[in-house]
Amino acid sequence: MLGIKTVFTEMLGIDYPIIGAPMFLVSYEELAVAVSRAGGLGTIPLPNYRTLADLKKALESIRKATDKPIGVNIHLSGKFPWKEQLALCLDYGVRFFLTALGDPRLIANEVHACGGKVFAGVVSLEQGLRARNCGVDGLVAVGAGGGGHCGSIPALILVPYLKEKVGLPVIAAGGISTGAQMAAAIAVGACAVIVGTRLIATSEARAAQAYKDAVIAAGPEDIVVTDRITGNPASWLAKSIEKVEKQPQLGSKRWLDIWSAGQSVAQVGEIKPAGEIIKDMAREYSEVCRCLKNTLVP
Repeated sequence: MLGIKTVFTEMLGIDYPIIGAPMFLVSYEELAVAVSRAGGLGTIPLPNYRTLADLKKALESIRKATDKPIGVNIHLSGKFPWKEQLALCLDYGVRFFLTALGDPRLIANEVHACGGKVFAGVVSLEQGLRARNCGVDGLVAVGAGGGGHCGSIPALILVPYLKEKVGLPVIAAGGISTGAQMAAAIAVGACAVIVGTRLIATSEARAAQAYKDAVIAAGPEDIVVTDRITGNPASWLAKSIEKVEKQPQLGSKRWLDIWSAGQSVAQVGEIKPAGEIIKDMAREYSEVCRCLKNTLVP
């Protein structure tokens, strides 16, 4: 199967413009490796690792399994030892950094000196312009319908809006689980897509089996967006919130049983290996592009 060439695949040297989302308590080494081996870009969220020793062990494991590019989601706030995390990641060849909770300028020079790229997740034009002024290489347009923290503007509107007004490469996130949805995002200007919800229902994800089953069983109407869990708007499986609210004895650990997912649960029907999902998306993307050519008439 042929690769898919975009600005992002050229930047990172990958086959397909598909990024496995760095999902908290879901995306660990196994999932990142599977996505990268399949030709996409696997990522891990650094808050998944409680200590620097844990992170080092994870990076060593990834590098033993593959020499393909990987990325990380790094939180640039005082709650995290981000300076030490950054140094470790650069030492192990990480070249894609998605920033959160801080100023990307804190890491830009060091990442660029190693040939890496820094992207910032944004939900609005204001945030996009601010990120550009901080020297990022591109943006992640976090649209409505995505799992976890999300925006209120659909990705198919936010992507071209940011691309025109900000002038940086834009990755689409939110509501993308299939090759057809990826084709739609690329058509409106995205240089890549982030896939999260679909990858929860994989053999490599460290989500609980009940979580995976709930994603498979859910429809888009079963997703609720609320700021009650983290203080910021985020998408969750409504039934998991209802279940936890009925069990106050869980106390501070209740968030472990509140499951994040986006509206693209509509396209999740079974548990599959992550690598197969990436390959299937690329194949479907190619098929959609060929079919669209057939809609043109002289």
